Amino acid sequence: MKIRVQLADNQIVVRQGINQLLSKEKDIDVVAETADGLETVETVKKIKPDIVLLEPALPKMAGVDLVRMVKEANSETEVVVLTTPQKKAHVRDALQVGALGYVLKTGSIAEVLAAIRAAYQKGYYLSPEISADIIDTFVKKRGVESETSGYGKISKRERQVFRLIAEGATTDEIAEALDISPKTVAKHRMNIMEKMALKNVASLVRYAVKIGVIDPY
Repeated sequence: MKIRVQLADNQIVVRQGINQLLSKEKDIDVVAETADGLETVETVKKIKPDIVLLEPALPKMAGVDLVRMVKEANSETEVVVLTTPQKKAHVRDALQVGALGYVLKTGSIAEVLAAIRAAYQKGYYLSPEISADIIDTFVKKRGVESETSGYGKISKRERQVFRLIAEGATTDEIAEALDISPKTVAKHRMNIMEKMALKNVASLVRYAVKIGVIDPY
């Protein structure tokens, strides 16, 4: 039985190139190509591929939310992220919400193939450039972390606000980035502080570094 792979990347040349390379493999069948986040999620719902080879920086839906939505669209579909070099926090976020592979576009097709095959077997694969301690210190603990930490208590939108606050964004900058009002940002900020028992922004930043949402300066 072949591994059914969906390619998700907004660059046509990248998709075509990967498709040609994967088509040479006897155990892999590319069953779909998608160019934006919403199309990717809807296609996963319809065809239920074994693997989505995903560039998370897509139009309409992107980042960790896109990885999460792919997993929610079909829990049996595994995600292998294929992207440009990212901060450790971005890798951790993707793994936390269910990605099994994280491969850099600066790597080789051999890495992509290894990641696809590992994910098909429900195993992890990270590009060698990505620190291996991410799995040991974060992925293996993600179930416990999500149940016991304050971070697990806040909503998806509140997590977006949490990250932006931790990264130093102002209320107006957060409002613009998330397309919400400053008043709504302030409400989310208050809810985050209450749910996570944080006293001020400084304690929020320390917590964000501790759990890997942002990298330490």
